[in-house]
Amino acid sequence: MGMMTAMLVVAASVPAFADENKEWAWMDLNSDGVQEAYQYNEDGSMAPVKAGADGISIVTLQADGSVQCEGETIAVASLDGSAANTTAEASAADAASESTSNGNIYSAADAYAYAMSASGRPDIVNFARQYIGVLPYGAGNSLNGRVDCSGFVQAVFRQFGISLPRTSKQQAASAPRYVSEAEMLPGDLIFYGGSIGSVSHVAIYTGDNSIVHATNSRRNSVFEDRGTRAMHYDHIAAIGRFW
Repeated sequence: MGMMTAMLVVAASVPAFADENKEWAWMDLNSDGVQEAYQYNEDGSMAPVKAGADGISIVTLQADGSVQCEGETIAVASLDGSAANTTAEASAADAASESTSNGNIYSAADAYAYAMSASGRPDIVNFARQYIGVLPYGAGNSLNGRVDCSGFVQAVFRQFGISLPRTSKQQAASAPRYVSEAEMLPGDLIFYGGSIGSVSHVAIYTGDNSIVHATNSRRNSVFEDRGTRAMHYDHIAAIGRFW
């Protein structure tokens, strides 16, 4: 696994640390003496960067300045209030964005944004899953009404501040980044069809060869289909990453 070195600076020890540009914050919501990383939704509510079984973010800022995710140190930060040089270690191949993959981790926000991206977007997946068997199928793009495949994807991603075109073909053509099946992470979009120009269906990859999608009028609901055969029910034209 390739390693990279970068600079990481955080504020002096305070109850909460926020990055205005990234809209993240460190908070100790479970009063265990360790600050956890949270993001703010557009409506002002908080969401864990990466939630554990108890719903608390498992991306943490330890007392020694280490930023950890699932017990692994992904960055070491200076907590003395100075802009001292520090080291962050991460996989360039798994980095979330071009800036991260080039080693430009300049703040705590970037550090835990990397932690989230390394395992995909479980927040998007978990949000989409709550509509399984609940949201009816039909021409539409509202989470309060009927949805077709692209309408469902558009409505889900809208909740995370990600704007997508209306149709699956338009969405496939607008992907800011395409990834291979080997690189695929939860939260990526799988587009089905003979080519990008003939895409006719889209699904959200949920991990472990599974997808969640608004399928058809016969099923009449949002479904999660599991297994390699289910995920490859039709030719995969492209896999897009929009986060």
